[in-house]
Amino acid sequence: MLFLLNINLYFVVNGLFFSDEYISELFFSNEKETFFSYFPRSIGRFFYATLVGVIIGFIMDFIFVDEKKVKRIFLREKDNTMQLRYEISIIAKQINKRYIAFIVICFFISIISWYYLSCFNNVYPGVRNEWIKSSITIIIIMQMLSIIFGLLETIIRALSFKCKSEKMYKLKQFFS
Repeated sequence: MLFLLNINLYFVVNGLFFSDEYISELFFSNEKETFFSYFPRSIGRFFYATLVGVIIGFIMDFIFVDEKKVKRIFLREKDNTMQLRYEISIIAKQINKRYIAFIVICFFISIISWYYLSCFNNVYPGVRNEWIKSSITIIIIMQMLSIIFGLLETIIRALSFKCKSEKMYKLKQFFS
């Protein structure tokens, strides 16, 4: 559901960064359009949409329960099973409430973004192909960034084990 929300928001954010000047320039352009001719014109939008995507991802991290919180409870209450069960049940209730809130928020964001995107495509029908191509490019860029950061984290972790360096192991936390 989070992945679908991200894709939805990439399409919306990309549509938000189409300016009137850009649309009129595109409309009155006499250049022959090729499949990748949108790319040089869209670099600024790629950057802004990627920045907004990172910010949205950061905000979404607050909705989900922190793994460190659960680990601390297990470490703190490892001898007292009754207290451990009680605190885990409280966390489970919090998780349930957060997921329900997340589902409701996703539903409302989807409705609002569907309305915005329908209006955008009805008002600017000549931009539809470029909007779709640049939105898909943004999605691909974001997925490639996720893969690159995961790969960097893995490499740093493997090097820290090989060099037996705890400082290098802690460095990988910047990528996660």
